[in-house]
Amino acid sequence: MVLEKPVLPYWEWLSSTALPFLVALLGLCALGVLFSFLVVTIRRGPAVALRQVFGSVQMAVGELFQTSPRRLLAIARLAFQEAIRRRVLIVFVIFVFALLFGGWFLDRDSDHPARLYLSFVLTSTNYLVLLLAIFISAFSLPNDMKYKTIFTVVTKPVRGWEIIVGRIIGFVGIGTLLLGLMCVFSYFFVVRGLQHRHTADTAQMVSVPDGPPGTRLGQTSNEHRHRHDYQVGSDETIVVTPTRDHTHAPRNPAAVSDGRRLDFGTSRGALEAKVPIRGELRFLDAKGNYLDASGQLIQGTNVGYEWDYRRYIEGGTLAAAIWRFKGLKPEDFGDTLPIEMTLRVFRTFKGKMDEGIRGSISLVKPAPLDAEGSPTALDGGLKSVEKSFTAREYEAYQPRIPRMLNIIDDQGNEREVDIFEELVDPETGELEVWIRCLDPAQYLGMAPADLYLRANNRPFWFNFFKGYVSIWMQMVVVTCLGVASSTVLSGPVAMITTLSALIMGLFKQFVTDVATGDMPGGGPVESLVRIIKQWNQMAELEPGIGTWLIQKVDAVLMLFVQGISYAMPNTGDFNTSQFVAYGFNIPGDMVAKLLTITLAYFVVISTAGYFLFKSREIAA
Repeated sequence: MVLEKPVLPYWEWLSSTALPFLVALLGLCALGVLFSFLVVTIRRGPAVALRQVFGSVQMAVGELFQTSPRRLLAIARLAFQEAIRRRVLIVFVIFVFALLFGGWFLDRDSDHPARLYLSFVLTSTNYLVLLLAIFISAFSLPNDMKYKTIFTVVTKPVRGWEIIVGRIIGFVGIGTLLLGLMCVFSYFFVVRGLQHRHTADTAQMVSVPDGPPGTRLGQTSNEHRHRHDYQVGSDETIVVTPTRDHTHAPRNPAAVSDGRRLDFGTSRGALEAKVPIRGELRFLDAKGNYLDASGQLIQGTNVGYEWDYRRYIEGGTLAAAIWRFKGLKPEDFGDTLPIEMTLRVFRTFKGKMDEGIRGSISLVKPAPLDAEGSPTALDGGLKSVEKSFTAREYEAYQPRIPRMLNIIDDQGNEREVDIFEELVDPETGELEVWIRCLDPAQYLGMAPADLYLRANNRPFWFNFFKGYVSIWMQMVVVTCLGVASSTVLSGPVAMITTLSALIMGLFKQFVTDVATGDMPGGGPVESLVRIIKQWNQMAELEPGIGTWLIQKVDAVLMLFVQGISYAMPNTGDFNTSQFVAYGFNIPGDMVAKLLTITLAYFVVISTAGYFLFKSREIAA
């Protein structure tokens, strides 16, 4: 799974973002007050403007403390009933039909069926719920104003806060109801769609001529368009080869000696929530150096890909990729140290394409770090005997390193030790895992998230639920945007505004890169000129007064775009479907972070919606 941004601990993230958020919030408040003051000044003069602006702020604070939970829930109930009358349950019917017939169109020959099923249900749920939130939130207030039904509300002792927040709560309530139903139905759709079992005829097993005495091989029946190879040892232990991200365990192993059919139970490992323990990645170059000529850490080899998420190590040299893990404790592991990695392969010549690229893995005692966090030496003087493996593109390798293994010290002596007694630092719990490529002129590629230690799995159903909670939080933010924009805009315009904010949030990094100039091609005016003249993004504009004027206008427009991009929610961060689909547990720090962001946008957007609503004249 690609993880470009590491998941920071919650308090570390909060301490680094709280101050910039408060500064930006105060800046927005100041701009809002200044804009309101200027508008009223143009109409009625500065004295009246000053009185009205501060009077509005005072009234907002007073109404906030006069908000009644009873009236708030009454408005929410009306919004909920209004959404029901608009037949929003049709969205659930559409989702059920998608589940009923979606299985016909999903690729049955996929090598990763669980990933396919989970991506399908989470993505379809996300799109349907967000579209529902946009429609019901953007058209509610404009329709009430159009048909004068808003007068039955504002003529009663109802505060502006109660109208805005009550509608948000009501629309979130109907969305929560639909999302809960979708969660239950999609969970059983995934579980039932992936459940299957195999049988095997023990009479068709064959002996292994080059294997241990008494070893036999067999193959299971064809179910869900695949089979599993299995091996029976001389002691009648059965080992099933994993296929399509899952395996099976025989329910009646005694059938081997009785000559009956083996019954393999339901699939295992397809639906899981792995808890990875990730480390920091550094590299050694082909000569075994960890620092370059300028004293900086080696960054690995760039093999020419534009996307530099992964770096590569050269085969047949001293180049290595080193993961440094922290906080390891013996009680967190059993008799083995489970490691999982998915490496990329880059070939300078084809060679034998079906054999993969050979690599080696070893555990090393880490050297101490200096004040800047760089290692003071190559290693700590102890390392385990290297274990070879074969890396194939997109194929996971899961070695289970025994806790008792052979190591080599500085004098070259080999002895058996306990990993946690000799290799792991007793104070910091640090351990290094070294990966090398053994085939000359070939390369292995890796990113920090491509190798990790595995802790105990979490329940899949709870991880699936957290995936739907992230969709719920995204729905809350979109609902707030829709209600706030509908206070001053018509229904269609409010819908387009909310949809634009959602799309901008999904591509926030791209918009930010364009606004800051990191993306080539210039601003809006320069892009228009390039389209008309059919120039590519890398072509230089002709020097002159016209180019100078275009760049100055774009600089002003880019400030506006940059401000909008910072204010828009990064809705792409709410998408945790990749964690669920790839079988990784959604960290609690990430859930807490998203909940904090949702609460912050709820408060800010509700406040903006209140002032926009109060600025609109509603008269009978």
